[in-house]
Amino acid sequence: MSSSRDATTAPYARELEVATAAARAAGEVILGLYGRAAVSEKADGTVVTQADYASDAAIRAALSSAFPGDALLTEEGADEPARRANDRCWIVDPIDGTAQFVARTGDFDVFIALAVGGAPVVAASYQPTTGILLSAVAGSGAWIEQPEQTRRPLRLSLGPGRPVVATKGWLGAPENLARLERVASRLQAADVVVATRSLCARALLPGAASVDVIAGVPAGGRRLGAWEWDLAAVDLIVREAGGAVTDLAGRPLRYNQPTPRFDAGVLLSRSPALHEQLLCALAQEP
Repeated sequence: MSSSRDATTAPYARELEVATAAARAAGEVILGLYGRAAVSEKADGTVVTQADYASDAAIRAALSSAFPGDALLTEEGADEPARRANDRCWIVDPIDGTAQFVARTGDFDVFIALAVGGAPVVAASYQPTTGILLSAVAGSGAWIEQPEQTRRPLRLSLGPGRPVVATKGWLGAPENLARLERVASRLQAADVVVATRSLCARALLPGAASVDVIAGVPAGGRRLGAWEWDLAAVDLIVREAGGAVTDLAGRPLRYNQPTPRFDAGVLLSRSPALHEQLLCALAQEP
């Protein structure tokens, strides 16, 4: 874990600068279409909007201009197998939480991450409606920026209450609830909830609605809807802020894979110690 050096002097400083600027610019594009973007349905039944495509285009233009030799994988773009031959791949979700965007809850984000050699090294997560920007560089720390406040290091830690383990439909709920309840019972002091809000790095920040663990646990033969663009930025931010992120076997998540999806499960925790306890409890599951 990092010493939280200033982002401007850290490795990948240029990449971080471009990623954060692109995330903010995409946020402006999204807000310009808030409440009036055309909505359609993808083949998998999920919604997509004009704002998703506009944000994707803005981010693509920024990243391609700054780093023309890098590969790009985005939720709204066609996957190009050639990206696998490139050691550097940007992984983008132009709007994480499109359903929330359509419902106008404000609970959506822009995710941008750079993976090098299969591991995320730069991350930016921007919430357009609040202006909250979370960012990280591998080995250098994570930061939080809010409007009218100076950037400061981001650190995650457990609160004084019972740990809250949260899951959601794209992470296996409700089929996985029985399994998670059994895991929580082995810890003897944890609550399992199906989240209604977005489950991203913001969900792990201190606050009344925060959670301690985000669990993607398959059950009932159902595949998770956890894609690389859902997790790449969140993964790095959480780990650089002192948390833990692995698959259910305790292995680091790998990116820029042939199939960019985490079917085997994922676990993101505020606390490495709690994370290890959960992995041990999950290992006892049949």
